[in-house]
Amino acid sequence: MKKFLWILGTLILLGAVSIFLVEKWLVKTLPDRMNANEDRAYDIRFENADVRLFRGSIELKDISVHPVKDSMATTITGTMQSVRLGELKMLSFIFGDVLDIGELKFEGPKFILVRNDSISKKPADVSMAFQDFFGDIVSRGVIHNFILENGSGEFFTQSDTLRKFGSFDSFNITAVDLETDSVRLNYAIPFKLESIQSGLKNLQINIDKELTFTLGEFNYDSKADSFDFFDLKLAYDDSNLAAAKRARFQRDYIEIDLKHLKIEKISARSSIYGDWSVVAGLMTIDSLILHDVRNKNKPRPYDEPEKPMFEGMVELIPFPLELDTVRVLNSTITYSQISEGKSQPGSLNFEQLSALITRVVSLDSLQSGEMLIHGEAVLNGFAPMRMDVTVPYGMGANEERFHLEASVDPFGLPSLNGILGDLVSVNINSGRMEKLEITMDANPKYSSNFMKFHYSDLKLELRDEEEKKKKLMSTLSNILISNNNLPENRNYRTATFRTERNIYRGTFNLIWESLREGMLEIAPGDVMQLLLNEQDPADKGRRR
Repeated sequence: MKKFLWILGTLILLGAVSIFLVEKWLVKTLPDRMNANEDRAYDIRFENADVRLFRGSIELKDISVHPVKDSMATTITGTMQSVRLGELKMLSFIFGDVLDIGELKFEGPKFILVRNDSISKKPADVSMAFQDFFGDIVSRGVIHNFILENGSGEFFTQSDTLRKFGSFDSFNITAVDLETDSVRLNYAIPFKLESIQSGLKNLQINIDKELTFTLGEFNYDSKADSFDFFDLKLAYDDSNLAAAKRARFQRDYIEIDLKHLKIEKISARSSIYGDWSVVAGLMTIDSLILHDVRNKNKPRPYDEPEKPMFEGMVELIPFPLELDTVRVLNSTITYSQISEGKSQPGSLNFEQLSALITRVVSLDSLQSGEMLIHGEAVLNGFAPMRMDVTVPYGMGANEERFHLEASVDPFGLPSLNGILGDLVSVNINSGRMEKLEITMDANPKYSSNFMKFHYSDLKLELRDEEEKKKKLMSTLSNILISNNNLPENRNYRTATFRTERNIYRGTFNLIWESLREGMLEIAPGDVMQLLLNEQDPADKGRRR
C-alpha cells in the first residue's frame, strides 16, 4: 500500500511539474507563435501570461500592439488591460501550429490611430485601418468567437507635426461563429460569420480648425440588418452665423443636429469599411435640424464651381449609395441670409418637415428610372406647403432635368413681409392668399413655370432704402394693381414665365426665385413690375 501511495505521489508530482514546465514553455514560446506570420501587419507583445492548461485558457496582461511597417497610409497602435484566449484546444496548440480558440476577448483596449497625410487623406482610410487591424489579429488562428469590450481611441494626423483630430469611447464588438478562411469585407471583422453586433459612443472628428462632427452613439446588428446613429452634430466652435461673418468669401455655412438616423434592410453588398457603400431598403431621418447661413456682404469666389441640381447632388455623395426609400420626419430646415448692407440675417424656416424619397442612387452606372420626392412643411410658421418632384436619371451633368409641382395653403399675406423685406422695396399692409400653385420644368439653364396665385384685399406700400414710406407712390401703386386676383374676377391673371437659373446657387434657390418672380408678375401691374424688379450684378449672377 505504501509503495502504491509512493508511486501515486510521484506521478502526481511529476504531473504537476510537467504541467508547470509546459505552461512555462507555452508562455516562453507564445510571442513567437502569435507573431509567426511573415505577412502580418502588427506585432502583439505582452508582459505577463497566465496559462491554465486544464481550463483551456490563456490570459495575457499588459498587452501592446505595434505596426510592423511604418509606410502604411494609416497605422494603429494599441494597449489593452487583458486578452483572454478561452476554450483553447491545448493539445493542438502544444503539438500543432494552429491556435484553435473558442473565444478571443479583448478588455479595455485603447487605440491610437495615426493617418499619414503625405500618403493619403481619404476618410475611408480610417475605417479600413481598423478592419485591417482586426483582420490581422483574428487571422492568426482558428477563432470561433471574438469579443471586444469597452474600447476607446484617438485619431492623429502626421504631416510636419502630429495633430489630434478625433476620438471615441465605449467601443464594443461581438462576432459569433467566425470562419477565418472565408473573407468578407463588409464588417469590422472581415470574415464570414453568423452574426456581429458592434457599437461606439462619443465619436468626435475635427473637420477643420473651427468645424467639428460628433456622433453620440452608433449601433450595428447584423441579425436585424440595421445601423442606428444617434445625436449626430456638425457645428462650428461658436456658430455658423459667426463663421459666415468673419469669412473672407461668401459660401454656405451649414450646421446639422440630427437626433436619429436609422438604415434598415441592409444588403450584403453594403460596406462601411474600406470602399464604403450602402445598399438598403429604408433610411429614416428623424428630428433633423439643418441651418444654412450665407453672408451676401462677402464676395463670391470667382473659381467657385457650378452647383448641380437634384441628380447631381445625389451623384456628389462620395461613395456608392442605393436606397429604395428615404423617410424624413419631424425636421426643420432653415436658410438664413445676411443681405448686403445688413448685419443680421433674415430667414426662411421650413418647419414640421416630412418627406418621402424613393430610388436614391448615387452611382451613375446603377441609375435608371426616376427619383421621386414628396415633401411637406410649414413655411415660417404660417404657410403649410407641399412639393412633389420627379427627377429622371441618366440625363448627364449638362442635361439634368426635374419636374416640380408645389402648392401652399391659405395664409395672411402680411406674413410675407418678414421674408420679402430685404428682397423687394415693398410692404404688404393687408391681403389673404387663397391659393398658390406652381409647376416647374427645370434644366441647368432655366425653369419654365406656370403659377396660380389667388389673393384678395391686397394693399401695398413702397419703402425707400431708409425704410421711410412713400405715401404718394404707395397710393399710386394700389391704384395700378388689382386688390383681388380670383377666378371670378374679370382681370383674373395666371403667370406663364421663365426663370433664369443662377448656376452658382443651388436648386432650392431656383425654386424660390421662380416663386418670387411668379408672385410679382401676377400681383402688381406693369408699372409695379418695373418698380420692384431687381437687376443682377454685372458678374452674370455670381453675387445674387
